Amino acid sequence: MIKNSIVFSFILIVGALLWNLFVPENLKSPAAPYIVIYFFIATIATHQFLINKNKQSPQNFIRAYLGSTAFRLFLNLIIIMIYMLVNRSGAMSFTLAFLAFYFLFLIFEIISLQKDLKGK
Repeated sequence: MIKNSIVFSFILIVGALLWNLFVPENLKSPAAPYIVIYFFIATIATHQFLINKNKQSPQNFIRAYLGSTAFRLFLNLIIIMIYMLVNRSGAMSFTLAFLAFYFLFLIFEIISLQKDLKGK
């Protein structure tokens, strides 16, 4: 899972850098590579936490998954709001990049969890 996460994150960072080279100024987000790094760390931590909970029992996994998803959603909303307050001029491009990476990593995490849990 970690190797796949590194490859996936690297591809997204390269994509974000290319995006910032070729799109109009109002769509660029200089924070995009840092957003990918944030989601990389959050995904690895959440994945390990959920795998450990699944080893305890399926009920613990379900509660942990729902709880971690809700926690991360609220944490991400707080991060977006703080950025909007600090940097109003780039808030829209940051928010769009953040949400795009959020959904990409969410899909990646679900696929990775399915693969890891099917084998057990």
